[in-house]
Formats: sequence, C-alpha cells, structure tokens
Amino acid sequence: MFLEVKNLSKSYKFKKHWYLKEEEIFVFKNVSFSLNQNENLLLCGESGSGKSTLAKILCMLECANTGEVLFENENILNLDFNAQRKLRQKIQYIFQDQKLALNPYKSVKKLLLDVYENFKLKPDFEELFKLFDVFELEKDILNLKPSKLSGGQSQRLGLIRALLLKPKLLILDEIIAALDITTACKILNYLYAFQKKYDVTYIFISHQEKILQDICHKKIFL
Repeated sequence: MFLEVKNLSKSYKFKKHWYLKEEEIFVFKNVSFSLNQNENLLLCGESGSGKSTLAKILCMLECANTGEVLFENENILNLDFNAQRKLRQKIQYIFQDQKLALNPYKSVKKLLLDVYENFKLKPDFEELFKLFDVFELEKDILNLKPSKLSGGQSQRLGLIRALLLKPKLLILDEIIAALDITTACKILNYLYAFQKKYDVTYIFISHQEKILQDICHKKIFL
C-alpha cells in the first residue's frame, strides 16, 4: 500500500481557568484511509474540521496524538528529524495561503532557486519556464517579493516549487479557490498529465467538489 492512515487522532489540552481540570478537545478522532499510488483523494469537511491539520501531520509538520501514517510501508511519524527532512522531497504540501508560506524577504527567483539548493538538485531552467508558461505566470515576477503577488500568483508559485521536486505525494489545500474556472481547469489538466508521467498521488482539500470529482478516486469527510 502506498499510503495508509490508521486510527489517527489529534487533540489539544487546555484549561478554561487555572483552577479547573484540564480538558481535551479533539480536532479529529480515529481517521483511517488508504491510497494506492496514482489514486487521488478529495478531503472534505466544514471549516475547523481539521482538514489542514491532518494535511500537516501527513507532511510531518505537526504531530498526532495517536495512530500511524504508513508511507511506502514505513511509519513516517516515528522517523527522526533528519529522516523526515529527506522524505519531504517525496511528500509536499501546498498551503491554502501561500503568502504565509513564502519568505517575504526573498525574491521569487531566490525562492525558486532555494528549492534546488535545499535538496541538492541541479537547476533545470527549461523545465522551470515551461511551468511558468503552463500556469500563465509572467517571468517579470522573478524579481518581485511575495507581498507584490496576487493570491492566485502566490498559489501557482507554490505549486511550481512543489512540482520541481517531482514528489510522490502532493497535498493541495484549496489550490484552486483563488483561481478563475478557466485557469483552474488548465492547472487540473496539467496535474493530471504530471501524474501520468511521474506517478504522483494527490490529496485535494477543497470545498469545490464538482470540479474535482473527475480527477479524484476517493472522498472522505472530516
């Protein structure tokens, strides 16, 4: 099995007042699902149901309280920091608000070059500019800082940075929410072609079920 999530739970403990007993609030409880390679999942739920928290756990950015995440038959939650860092080339997460995920002090060009440097990859500018064309980004944004980009531009930049790594699992949090329908369809068509070429599996977090129903094989609600 490519990805198997077993009885995953996430909770937080807090006190309403210092003299009261600690209470435990569950974000989600006993979540289980599995995916084969090249299968796509649509993750749905109301705001605050824990979709993004689940995504961060799958990407090793947050810890679960209980449960397992088996990626290629290995429980990634038990790996040490260095092992998890190496695995992040294979598992990528596109945040819902990419502006918060991008270093505000670096230019777009530096943010892209960092991808190659961080994972010791040789820059492939032909591939990079092909992605710019596919996602309809102008090359003159290369010298801009993230604060000068629109929400849609930031989202597409984040997607390009992830695709440069050719991940095996890509989690996309509301990736098309800030895009018009024409651009959204173009990106989904490219993601479909990218999947066929590189055997990537997608997990979409989205409220836009209708536009994603044809590309997703499974759907779960939190």
